Amino acid sequence: MARTPKEKRISKGNAAEKLLNDPIISEAFEKLETKYNSAWVSSGLEDSQKRETLYLSIRALGELKLELESMINTGKIAQRED
Repeated sequence: MARTPKEKRISKGNAAEKLLNDPIISEAFEKLETKYNSAWVSSGLEDSQKRETLYLSIRALGELKLELESMINTGKIAQRED
């Protein structure tokens, strides 16, 4: 039987929450954020391209987290729908 759009949103939300709460994923996010921030701060004055790349990497990690959080919230809202 095909799942309804509501069931799909709930399922995605649950999967996203499981991912975001997974200790391995959390550790990977933390390590990458620390690595990128450290490299950014310690980059030389002439390394503007490197800083730009690191900045974009940091932003991409943040966007990924926001997207997962959005999926979680959408799933929770779908669960409350009648």
